Order: sequence, then C-alpha cells, then structure tokens
Amino acid sequence: MRLRIDGCDVSPDLSAGPTFGAVLAGAGRKVASEGRVVSRIVADGREISTRFEREMADRPVGEIDTVDITTTTPAVLLREAIDGAVDLSLAIRRDAATILSALRAGDLTEAGPRYAACVESLGTFFQLAAAIFNGIGTGVFPLAVRPGSAGDLPSPPFATAGILQRLLEAQKKEEWQVVADILEREIVPNIEGWSAFFGAMKGIGAG
Repeated sequence: MRLRIDGCDVSPDLSAGPTFGAVLAGAGRKVASEGRVVSRIVADGREISTRFEREMADRPVGEIDTVDITTTTPAVLLREAIDGAVDLSLAIRRDAATILSALRAGDLTEAGPRYAACVESLGTFFQLAAAIFNGIGTGVFPLAVRPGSAGDLPSPPFATAGILQRLLEAQKKEEWQVVADILEREIVPNIEGWSAFFGAMKGIGAG
C-alpha cells in the first residue's frame, strides 16, 4: 500500500499490524506529532467517511493500492466544522418548518421525502456537533478565548441522542402527529441551542 500525506510519500507504520486501521492510526499519530489533524482520507480514489473507515479497519493493507491523507491545522478544521454545522442547522430548521406544515395537514406524500432527508441531516448534524464539542473538551480544538469572554459561551444541549431516538421510534410506529410534536417541541429547540453555542464560539474567535 502506498501512503501519501499531503502529497508526500510516507512509509506505512506496520508495527501495530498490517491492517488499514492500524496504518491510519499510525499516520494519525505522525500528523498529530506535527501539530496538525487529518481532514480528509481517500483510499483508491474513494473518500472515506468515519463510518466507512470503521468498516475498513480490519482490511489487510495488501488489498488497498493508495491512501492519500490531507491534513490541516486544528484551528482551520474547527472553523470549517463550525461553519458547516451552522449552515446545516439553518437547512434543517427550514426543512422542519415545511415538514411540520405537511404533517399537521396529514399530507404524508409531501412530508415523506423531506422527512427522510431531514433525519439523515439530523444524524450528520448531531455527529458533527458531538465531534466539535468533544474536540474542544479534549484539547484537540483549543479556543482562543479573549479575557472575560469564557463565561459568555453557553452550554450545549445534552439531550440530543435521546430526542433523535424518540423521533425514530415514533416514526417506526407511524405516529406522525407525535413525530410532528417531537420535531416542533424538541428537535428544533435543540438545533437552536446548538446554533447558539456555535455562534458564541465564533464570537470568541473559534470561527
């Protein structure tokens, strides 16, 4: 397997095992030692998502020809993540308003496709929000906090996973008015809470 980091060939670290996951872990350590973070992974021309990375972790390196890793600085990655989360939150809230109108009217034909796309966006958003929050908590994303501004950062919502689970359970039971209630009274306020959190982060220099 040929491994390239930011376009430069690097010898894969096989000390932890000859698998895709082990090589990526070694590359991640090398990148971190240089004060950078991985922003993109492409294996044989295919961009690798976090989920697909887990699925490929045990594949032997001999089954993969080329892996290209792109890196960036933590500050740039945090800024891009926050901007992406804010944009996605706005799109979700717009879609939720349309879905709510259709569900309240009993128009499942109109609500169905938008709802399916909205649930997928919610999953992406909550994963992104958790990654940003965890990255800050672990110090991967250091905040350049101005004196006296730390107290202005609101606490992010903490009931996110439970809300999404209740939404999916109501959907499975085809309790569409319950779905509408959860969207209106729980999902949208939760998204707004995260948006306020990200907005405050941008205000103290994270974005």
